[in-house]
This record gives sequence, C-alpha cells and structure tokens, in this order.
Amino acid sequence: MGYMNQSKDRIKFCVYLLAVIAGLIGIVVYLKSSGILNYMSTAEEFKNYIEGYGEKAYLAFFILQLISVIIAPIPSNVSAVVGGTVFGMMGSFLISMLAIIMGSTIVFMLGKKFGRTFVERFVSPKVLDKYEQYFSSGKGELLLIVLLFLPFFPDDALGFVAGLSRISLGRYVVIMLLTRPWEILAASALGSFNIAMPLWGWGVMALVIIGIAKNSDKLEKRLVAAVQGVKNSGRC
Repeated sequence: MGYMNQSKDRIKFCVYLLAVIAGLIGIVVYLKSSGILNYMSTAEEFKNYIEGYGEKAYLAFFILQLISVIIAPIPSNVSAVVGGTVFGMMGSFLISMLAIIMGSTIVFMLGKKFGRTFVERFVSPKVLDKYEQYFSSGKGELLLIVLLFLPFFPDDALGFVAGLSRISLGRYVVIMLLTRPWEILAASALGSFNIAMPLWGWGVMALVIIGIAKNSDKLEKRLVAAVQGVKNSGRC
C-alpha cells in the first residue's frame, strides 16, 4: 500500500514538472515569436515596454522577471533597477523577489529531477563542469552562498547546477532567501530614487561596475580558494 502511494506521488510530481516545463516552453516561444525579447535588449526599452501595459504592468514585470532566471537578456538585478523606476522600491523588490525565488526553485527542481543531460541544454559544458565540481565538495553549500551574494554571476546556471548536487530543495530555498534579497533591494532602491550625482560620479560608478564584471572570474577563484582553505585548515 505504501509503495502504491509513493508511486502516485511520483506520478503527480512528474505531471507537475511536465506542466511547468510545457508552460515555460510556451512562454519562451511566445516571447521570441512576439518580439518581446527585443524590448529587453536595453534597460530603457525594457522600462518603456513595462509601462506600456498600464494597470497590468505588475503582472508583465513579474512574468519577465520569472523568465529572466532561465533566459536573461537583462540580469535580474538590472531589471530590478528598472522596476524601481516604475513601481518604486518596495514594489520592484517584492515582485522581483517573488519571481526570482519561484524561477530559481523551478530550475533547481528541473535539474534535480532530469539530471545533467537536461541541464546541458541550458548551461554550457565549461560552466557546468566548474560549478558542479564546486557544489560536489564538502563546502558546496557555503560556496553557493558566497557566489549568490556576488553580482554578475549566472544565478540561473547556479540554480540548475545546484539541482545536480546533494543540496536539498529546502536548504536551497533557505539559501536563496538569505542571499538574494539584499542585491535586489539595493537595485530596486537605486531605481526608485532620483539620485543627484555629477557626471563624474556616474562615470566612477560605471568604471567600478565594469571592473567588477571583467574581473569576476578572478574574484570568484579567490573566494572559492578562501572557502576551500577554511575547509582544509579544519583538518587534523
């Protein structure tokens, strides 16, 4: 009897996942065929597109943030800045967080259920091999936390690859809730305020952002080495 109940639960879970996959594929096909993704090529076009929905702008922003976890023409933190200009800090933050947590949970579950072959369709072999090695180590959860705290890292890829690891869904969701709000809140706040800053100030900020983006690989390697060093130092 217990075996039959487990089989029914598995069937229900598989049906649910297939429905989610079908829904995501349908949305992606619609986005590409309708040309919506063209409006997401720049932050300004993205803002104009969202505002064009009027009263339904909240729903449009939520859907696009959800999809951005899987296909990301604009990173979620950048689109959160745009959301801040349209909906205010708290509006952008709440919508973005709900969409990002849901999207990240979906990609994690897909990776966990369908395995590496499925994940390879969304994540390049180089990125997949690197992060799979990270998360399979004894400090996999700590490495995931560190990487999620940093900007300009592929959150969608991290979610897919984390699903291949021994990290449980519950712990993954907790990690997401602990790490993702701060960056999204800061981005939403930045977009919601009309910050008075001279041109040279914006130039300095742009250079800092570009510098971080260009050196993200080096920064990542140093942080990973530091975390692994903590692990090794704990051995007798």
